[in-house]
Amino acid sequence: MKTGFYFSCTCVISTAAFMSALNMKNPFPAFIVAFGVWILFTWALSRRVRKQAERRRREIEFQQYMRMHYRNRI
Repeated sequence: MKTGFYFSCTCVISTAAFMSALNMKNPFPAFIVAFGVWILFTWALSRRVRKQAERRRREIEFQQYMRMHYRNRI
């Protein structure tokens, strides 16, 4: 849900920047804003995916540890 909200905000900001670049004498600041928003979005998304993968890996390791600990008690 949060990713969808960030994606829609990124689309709105980048569209507004690109449309404003059409009417500017020097459109490069608007291009920097538009592409910068997309870079920030992809950076935040990759960071979130990396954190989820690390959490999943730790959960699997914990489950394996608990299985081994339970088997050794029996």
